[in-house]
Amino acid sequence: MSRPWRLLTHRGRFFVLIGLIVVLVAMAAGQRDVMRLGLLLVALPVIAAVLVSRARLRMSCERSIEPAQVPLGSPMKGQIILGQDGILPAGILLLEDSVPRELGTQPRFLVDRADQSWRRVVEYPLLGRVRGRFSTGPLTVRTVDPFGLVQLDRRFVATSEVMVTPRIVPLPTIRTIGGGGSTGEARPHRVGVVGQDDALVREYRQGDDVRRIHWRSTARWGELMVRREEQAWDPSASIVLDSRSSAHAGRGMQNSLEWAISAAASIGIHFLDDGFGIEIYEADGPMNITGTMGQHSSASQELVISRLTDLRPRQTTTIHHAVESATVDRPGQLAIAIMGRMNAQDANSLLRVRRNRAQGLAMLLDIDTFADEPSTEQQRVQHELAGQILRDNQWRVIDVPRGMGVADAWSALEQLNTAA
Repeated sequence: MSRPWRLLTHRGRFFVLIGLIVVLVAMAAGQRDVMRLGLLLVALPVIAAVLVSRARLRMSCERSIEPAQVPLGSPMKGQIILGQDGILPAGILLLEDSVPRELGTQPRFLVDRADQSWRRVVEYPLLGRVRGRFSTGPLTVRTVDPFGLVQLDRRFVATSEVMVTPRIVPLPTIRTIGGGGSTGEARPHRVGVVGQDDALVREYRQGDDVRRIHWRSTARWGELMVRREEQAWDPSASIVLDSRSSAHAGRGMQNSLEWAISAAASIGIHFLDDGFGIEIYEADGPMNITGTMGQHSSASQELVISRLTDLRPRQTTTIHHAVESATVDRPGQLAIAIMGRMNAQDANSLLRVRRNRAQGLAMLLDIDTFADEPSTEQQRVQHELAGQILRDNQWRVIDVPRGMGVADAWSALEQLNTAA
């Protein structure tokens, strides 16, 4: 009896209780016609429960999300193909798909056809509002009799996986940036240097041995040129991503951390396309990205996207782990830092990443433009001091306010160098 009682809706239970009361009162008053009315009220929910529970639903469900992988903020479309081939009409079917709040509201649909066999295609919109991996489904089918006295819930087991990735922005090539490799030197800054005598020369850099100066090329170009070491060109880049929750601000898709992750993903894929080996270091250490010249493939890009999709804000308050890992892993590389709110200690730690002849590029996010509340005077002073420390140590530094695109910030680094 307990199971049929659970099948009844509030209306069905009300019918049963009122029917029993009417039957008892009619029996006491000797009113047989009224008693028949009470019995009818009791019988209706019972008959509905038998029909609904015995109606064997032979339903099929095919589900999909298109596309299954989208950048943050992109729309998607969910599709469910339902079919039924039952023995008895199923009455009214209420369908509800389980959808995470990060993707939208739970869609509900009604199928009120009483046919034994039917097929229906249902589509509903989704929006990737939060970066990460999500699962939609399973679909719940609620069978209800035409009077709304009984309901029976059944659930499919199939689900659909969705991946909301960082935004990937195509970046222009910066001709004044070279990558220092672990087994060789940087790409020459002057692309137009040709000829047998000048094939292995580059611009003089502070710290170069004066005995390597190539005087013939120096006279030709009007600036000091030195002979390059005849080693294999193996460019590499280190990307330091500030993933500390305390260093970022903002809400939803406009959070400064999402901007920084998008920049790291775009820069990483840009360098992979150029044949660089890269590694991304976040606040808790390296993300174990692989990709070297001659071995680049789409799998490397997928790994970058996958790692950054799963990245969550860190509770650590320093970038010590990122710097230590970047310092130990690959000496003499191109260093790119994408930083949130900084202080002088962060800047001094970051200086250790740029060693030997490596170039240092820094994007410093103006957190006040992302935040609902402005930072304190001390935080602003410390952030400005951190930027000045990097500039004083020959880093290219740009400040990134809210609204500036990743490609614009990347191009600004070259304009900064040209202006200098």
